[in-house]
Amino acid sequence: MDIRELRSFILLSEQLHFGRAAGLLHLSQPALTKQIRRLEEELGSSLFERGKHGTLPTAFGTRFLQEARSVVDAFDRLLERGRKAARGESGILHLGFGFHTIELVPRLVVRLRKVAPGIEVTLRDMSTAEQVEGLESGEIDLGFVRMPVGHGFATMPVIRDRLSLVSSTSSALPAHATLKDCRNEPFVALSEKRAPGYYNHMLRLCALHGFHPKVVQQVPEVTTALALVRAGLGVAVVPESFRSGHFGGIRMHPLKEKDAGWSVAAAWRKNDTNPALVRFLDLLRQEIKPR
Repeated sequence: MDIRELRSFILLSEQLHFGRAAGLLHLSQPALTKQIRRLEEELGSSLFERGKHGTLPTAFGTRFLQEARSVVDAFDRLLERGRKAARGESGILHLGFGFHTIELVPRLVVRLRKVAPGIEVTLRDMSTAEQVEGLESGEIDLGFVRMPVGHGFATMPVIRDRLSLVSSTSSALPAHATLKDCRNEPFVALSEKRAPGYYNHMLRLCALHGFHPKVVQQVPEVTTALALVRAGLGVAVVPESFRSGHFGGIRMHPLKEKDAGWSVAAAWRKNDTNPALVRFLDLLRQEIKPR
């Protein structure tokens, strides 16, 4: 039994005429007859009575018709869902992102929902290290990470970012303070465990000025670091892209060092053919394309 035989049986049940049903199915009448006979042999019962009054369904055929219609309808729905998924109109997409792309990613998700409302999107705020682990394990399909990353990923450059020094407005540091001025200052740092890239980047910049920062507190979030700086615990080095305008009581001191900058890129597993991912990447390319 296959889906074509079920479709033929349903149409014949509606037409009750082998010639008309065969014509609608683009089959010869003998070919349709063979399909129905194969179906009857497999089921072990007749589906139609053929006599002087034409073709009529048997009692068994009438009951079987209900089940056959349910199966064919379910098959058609499955086929349509599969076609939509193959076209990138439905499916599941797991995204990781950080504060670098806090504005970009929501904008893309809104656009994706407009062009492909059938795609289910999950979002996770993650550090680069967490995103790389998520990509490797298959937990996420795409992340926005600090470069460089491993060779197992395909990447697309998205934005540039830099580290910036943050101090309290009540600090004795000058308005144009640099890292060199912070040799003896306590530091609030993004957690080495959660964000090793940021932590080690800060250490390298401090080393350029001949000192190792005195880290008095590690925190998992930039907002927590800024709050502690505002409270007077010390200074911090955070990404410049983090919008701190809503944080009163702090000052941002851009770092001029050449090594203070880095690239953020979209990263995904090489050869990942998830149609939902392909659709999202198309939107991302349009979004970052120079205007």
